[in-house]
Formats: sequence, structure tokens, C-alpha cells
Amino acid sequence: MSNCLNSNSIIYRWVICAACTLALFCTGGLLVTGFNVYTPYLISEGGLTNSQVSVVLMVRNLLTLVSMFLVVPLIRKVDLRMNMTIAIGLAAVSFALFSIAGNFPMFCLAMTFGGLAYGLGGMVSVSIIIKRWFGEHDGLALGICAAGTGLSAVVGAPVLTAMVEGHGMRYSFRMEALFMVVVAALMFLLIRNYPSKEKEHEVEEIRRAKIADRKHHEIFHLSHAEWFMMMLGVLLCGMSYNVSPYLTVLYREKSFDAATVGWLMSFMGLTLMAGKIVYGEAVDILGRVKSGNIFHGCFVAAVLLCALCIPGNKFMAYAAMALLGIGFPMLSVGLSELAAGTAKEEFYSDGVKQVQIVYMLGSLVFGPVPGMMADAMGNYTAVYFLLAGISLAAALLQQLVLAKCSRTEHE
Repeated sequence: MSNCLNSNSIIYRWVICAACTLALFCTGGLLVTGFNVYTPYLISEGGLTNSQVSVVLMVRNLLTLVSMFLVVPLIRKVDLRMNMTIAIGLAAVSFALFSIAGNFPMFCLAMTFGGLAYGLGGMVSVSIIIKRWFGEHDGLALGICAAGTGLSAVVGAPVLTAMVEGHGMRYSFRMEALFMVVVAALMFLLIRNYPSKEKEHEVEEIRRAKIADRKHHEIFHLSHAEWFMMMLGVLLCGMSYNVSPYLTVLYREKSFDAATVGWLMSFMGLTLMAGKIVYGEAVDILGRVKSGNIFHGCFVAAVLLCALCIPGNKFMAYAAMALLGIGFPMLSVGLSELAAGTAKEEFYSDGVKQVQIVYMLGSLVFGPVPGMMADAMGNYTAVYFLLAGISLAAALLQQLVLAKCSRTEHE
């Protein structure tokens, strides 16, 4: 990689890293992690039921899944800069529609654009551009980028809560739409597709080789049984993502006021930022298997603690948010590292796309379940007990395959 970079490119790759962080702040952050702030307000101000909120979130997952099939072909057609600009532009459209939505179908339409934005401007695109600019030692850079989603909770949760409480939900949506317009312009100005002509030629050569050998290749260094185990783990991991959207409702049920819930989300975002950066560094130092054992363990413990939290007990609530922030990287940058640890190097982008598609399929399949369970049982506590079990199964399946692949590499 060093042969493909001059001194200016080495410096500019950190500008690329900052731009990707900002992109994930918008797509994986304000449209996903930060959007959780709105869940109770969609019920109180938007007039939606728990089940309808679940469907709106399911629409995001469905369109994200659809866009996963489009993102790599779109990148090949218009390349990364225009792809990221289009993605953030779609996010602006989404928030603008949310600001005028007055019924359930309109909320679903608004989330349609949000799902497309997340799929096109999320971890698949960011993983590809970071791989282009940073080469093999990309764990820290990818962790920094993924921390953008946590930053959205740190900054977004208290700010959005204050805007909604002070001016209403639709005012907050309008402000986010304007912010997205500014960010879309920054994406176009800052992102460069390649660090050098040499790197561009290298990528083109790999692409031509892949096309020539497409009938004969396997994307992963895995047997069919191992591939199935890993993808089942990723599918369950996608299901466990549903921990995130209902946290605000869960803690409101557990007798915490809106301001406290906002600070809980902000604290979770702060630990999420730190967790993603530390995870990226841990992968570079400890390896993917040991890092995964630690961070998956934190995530499972966090989900269980969310379910067990005693109403009004701030110590348990903040402890759960701390562990959740540390463990959440396994649902984002952890999936990119899973692909990097199991896929052949020349098929990394295909591996990331395949893993992300299965992950989003899990989110989509399980999406309506939490709302329906809450409507039937009267609260979300049972949902989080179920999600803790799903998270444990996901961790075991992924880590077993990753460990097997790691042992094979060292033999």
C-alpha cells in the first residue's frame, strides 16, 4: 500500500477518514442510532401505535436491504464520491418528508428514503473507501469512522430531545434535513475516489481479474457448513440490532423521565464512540477472535442488564448503556472485520456486501416482533430477554467460524 501513496495522499487519507465519519454520523447515526430519540414521539406526537412504529422501522430495514444489492454496482457506475453524495441527499429528502408527515403511510414513505440512504452511505461504502486509502492496517481508521454513529447519540440525543421538547418533532426533522443538505455538499467536495493513479490501476486490475474468474471463485475461505454457520450468526446479529430502536421506550417504561433518557442515550453514544475506536485498535493488536470474544460478551451482558434494570435505578441503567456502547461495534465495524477475516482479499467488497445483506435481512425479519410483543404484553422487558438470547447465539456462531478460519490461516 505504501507504494501507492505519496506524502500528500498519506495526509489526505485522514481527511477521507473524517469525511467517512461524518457520513456515518448521518446515515448510521442520525437515521438509525440517533433516530431512536423519536420513537416515543412518533407515538405521542405522530399518533402511531407500537406496532406501527415497528413497521416504520421495518421499512427502513427493507429499503436498506434492497439498496445493499445496488450499492456495489452504483459505486462501480458513479464511484464513491457521487455515491456518498447521493446517499446523504436521500437522507435530506427523508427528514424533509418526516417533517410534513401526518399519517402512517407518509411516515413509511419518509423512511423509504432513509433506508436507501443508510444502505448506500453506510458501512459497505465506508469499508470500501477506507480499504482503498488505508490498505491492510485499516482497523483503527474503520473504528474511527464507525464512531460517527456513536457521536450522533452523544450530540444528537440531548440536542434532538431538547428541540423536540421545545419546538416539536417536526421542527427537529426540518433542522436535520437542512443539516443533511450541507453534509451532502461536503461529501462532494471532500471525498476522492483513489489515493493515487497507481491505486486506481490496482483496483481496476483486481476488478478485471474477478470478472474473468467469476465462474470459478468462492468469496470466502469457508466450507459450505462454515458459511451457513457464519451467515446464521450474522442473521441473528441483525435480529439483535433491534435492541437499539426501543431503548428510549424501554427506559420510559422503567420510570425514567425524558431528560434522563436523553442523557442515557448520550452516554451510550459516548461509550459507543470509544468502543468503536478501541475495537478497531484491539483488532490490530489482539486479532479479530480475541477482540470479538470481549466485545460480543459486553453486548450480550448489556442487553440482559437492560431487561433486568430495576425501574428508576440509574446505576443499572448507566451500566447497561456503558456495556452496550462497548459491545455495539460488533453490529457495525465488527461485521466488516468478520468479512475481512473470512473472505478472500480480492473479494473483500463482495464479502462485506454479502454479510451486510444477511444482517439487514435479520433486522427486517425480526423488525415487527418487538412492537407486537409490547402491544401484547404491555411492555418491552420480555423483548429484551429474548434479544439477549439471540445475541448470545449470534456471538457463538460467528466466533466459532472466525476462530476456525484464523487457525487455518496460521497453519
